[in-house]
Amino acid sequence: MIEVHSTTPRLEAAMARYGIRNATAIRVDNLIFFSGMTGLDLETGAVVPGGFEPQARHTLQIFADILADLGLSLDNVIKVTCQLRNIEDFATWNEIYLDVFDGPYPCRTTTGAPLVVGDIELEIIASIEPRR
Repeated sequence: MIEVHSTTPRLEAAMARYGIRNATAIRVDNLIFFSGMTGLDLETGAVVPGGFEPQARHTLQIFADILADLGLSLDNVIKVTCQLRNIEDFATWNEIYLDVFDGPYPCRTTTGAPLVVGDIELEIIASIEPRR
């Protein structure tokens, strides 16, 4: 079974400011693959102020809200892919990751990348079955 979850109106408006058009998530059987998200304020379309940490936490909250709309939570996340504008932010990212997720932790990959918007971009894969 393949099911496409289109964006919410607030998310769509924020992405449109950057010319981005894509599904928020696509479910294939028991897995849900999410598009990358960054620390955009969904009301204004601007990057969340305050630097890396507020952007990272805001991005994770966007995913938590979308997962909740699907009847899921961060406990359903099985893979996190993180791209950092500045790889020196890894220690802070690691602290945030350990604060937000509970064990058993999702798989993860973190790389440095020249991002289009913001200081972090996250992409997740969730399962219908929770990790714990």
